[in-house]
Amino acid sequence: MKKFDAKSLVAGIIIGTLGITTAFAATGIKSATLSNTKVTINGDSLPLSKSLIMVTMDSEQNASLYMPANELLEKLGYTVNYDGVNNTVDLIPGNNISHEVISDINTDGNVVINLVNNSNQTNIAKSGSFQAENGQTLTLNITSDIKGGTVDLFLFDPNGKEQRITIGSTDVTKEIALEKGTWQYNCSGLFKDGGNIKIVGTIK
Repeated sequence: MKKFDAKSLVAGIIIGTLGITTAFAATGIKSATLSNTKVTINGDSLPLSKSLIMVTMDSEQNASLYMPANELLEKLGYTVNYDGVNNTVDLIPGNNISHEVISDINTDGNVVINLVNNSNQTNIAKSGSFQAENGQTLTLNITSDIKGGTVDLFLFDPNGKEQRITIGSTDVTKEIALEKGTWQYNCSGLFKDGGNIKIVGTIK
């Protein structure tokens, strides 16, 4: 895995927060392509919902690998606030989110969903997407002890058809047959009496 200096990290924030089009105009980017490079921390998988990007600058011959730094920093425990008026990114440490490395669940397959509520917060609101091939299966490992509410996980197949999974205070494992294309998911819920929820989805 390549090293990332401060310049790369800032550019990654620009790409992840403002969009590639804005970054092209602002930073003199000649070309950019999505990369399927995986990210690990000390050898453990760190799933990201956004792809990494190979970027070639106008003044450079070789491409550099850029990360969606807003998502990465949030998983490393920062709150990332972008101020469009002053054109600044404010990093606030200590939001108590771990980097979501999976170690206590058998993840025999490629992790494509990795959701957990913020520590000491009684709600969750996250979304993302992943690619699948025909014949693959999504296995959802859900651990939950939430109280005073429920969490809904919505899955949308490549044709936009919705599948809803309502989660209470029990541990559940579900398997879902996949078809080729981009799948999207949206997870939201409020549990006013506390607890925690974790959803890990793997495909194989």
